[in-house]
Amino acid sequence: MHIRIELKMGDNEKPTKETELILEEWKTVIQTQMHFNDMIMKMRTTGVSIVLAVFGAAAYSLQYDELYLTIHGSSFHASVLVILFGLGMLVGVFGLDYFYYYKMLLGAVNRGEEIDEAYKNRQVDNTKIFGMTTMIREAIGKRGKSKYFVWLFYGLVFVLGILFIVGILLGYTPTFNNNP
Repeated sequence: MHIRIELKMGDNEKPTKETELILEEWKTVIQTQMHFNDMIMKMRTTGVSIVLAVFGAAAYSLQYDELYLTIHGSSFHASVLVILFGLGMLVGVFGLDYFYYYKMLLGAVNRGEEIDEAYKNRQVDNTKIFGMTTMIREAIGKRGKSKYFVWLFYGLVFVLGILFIVGILLGYTPTFNNNP
């Protein structure tokens, strides 16, 4: 996506080089924020969708008693291993998201806020053009609050996976154990 801003000046006025450089950096920062947001959303939707599909495969496998395993005296359905695999994938996606892409997004947001603050009174054609990054952050609330939403997003799926495992371990009984 390309952001285009035209500087409308008076009849004989031309934008200063400083104004053009500020606008170019601001546009780059906004594009970077949009890029990281896009990357994060794609990774989250794809990653969690795959993990939920793995959970679905585990649920589907419960109909097959042949997949009931006994390893070192512990008996459980193989679906538990499938869910653990899904949880491992979820932790990997979370790590890439939170400790890499999310941190890069925060860097771009911080730079956007710096520009907003430095040029908060600057206008082009009597229009205030800086401040969007700061306004979005203020709409979210307290600084740093977004990290809790990230943890909640992944945490809910993780907890559901754990509950799924607990339900299988405590409540699943193969049909061959029910026959006298």
